[in-house]
Amino acid sequence: MPKRFTTKIGLRDLDILTAIDRTPLTPAQLCKVSQTFSVPFHDEHNLRRRLRRLTDAGLLKSWPYAIVSNGRSPHYFKLTREGYRLLYGEDAALPRRRYFGEISHGHHYHTNYLADVIVHLAVTGHRQRIALRHFARENSVKLEAGGFTMYPDCAFQLVNAKGRAFNFVLELDNGTERMRSRQDVESIERKIRGYDIHQSQFAADDPNRYVVLFVTNRSVYRLPKILSLADTFMQNRQRTVFVGCDFDTLLASNPFHDAVFTDHRCLRRTIVPMQNAASKKQHASLTVTPVS
Repeated sequence: MPKRFTTKIGLRDLDILTAIDRTPLTPAQLCKVSQTFSVPFHDEHNLRRRLRRLTDAGLLKSWPYAIVSNGRSPHYFKLTREGYRLLYGEDAALPRRRYFGEISHGHHYHTNYLADVIVHLAVTGHRQRIALRHFARENSVKLEAGGFTMYPDCAFQLVNAKGRAFNFVLELDNGTERMRSRQDVESIERKIRGYDIHQSQFAADDPNRYVVLFVTNRSVYRLPKILSLADTFMQNRQRTVFVGCDFDTLLASNPFHDAVFTDHRCLRRTIVPMQNAASKKQHASLTVTPVS
């Protein structure tokens, strides 16, 4: 028998739950990503009222971030088990317990920054008629190759208006992980080696081929070091496996229009190939410019 809730559930409510299923979101982040909904929220106060209704109905739960924004600590929302079952069905296998629980304080900045990146890509892509699909949340994807194991911060597809799909995994770097290590511990070098081996199994035209997005935070010197390591350890430098951008530059730009991502060859590019209006053949071409 279908469960009855204390409030009527509409399509916009399902959009809210779907967005929060991708990553924990604050009301401000959720209001921004609602631009991709069938019916956006134009007022954060109205959104907050709806979030309270969904929370009272047992579909959402919230906790305060241990960070300060605009003079106060924002709350982030997560699905409850009932909210998850509403999205995926009563018989759906539930994620691990931590999916539904409070985020450890040491992970707050990472989760909040990651949500900002996901929201920005979803909104700017939507404006370009590019859809964010097949989203896999943090630590839900395990990639293994050559003795290396990678758990990306998220994975997703970007699909343009013509149906062409581009696959990505995202690594948000907060500057805390070692660049290189002689020991068998987590480091940027190990990630680069692992992703390079794993991605090399796909041909250039393989629909499963993906690109690794490194988004760096806190230090402008971090990204050049990461791309330099990629240039050193990639088996085939002619392939595009890694591209990167710093957090502030990404959020201040439209990555579908502006060439803000840099690869290991120091070429700048948009996140996906965009239609070149000046081309007489009207074929899709990747926007690439050399770094000055």
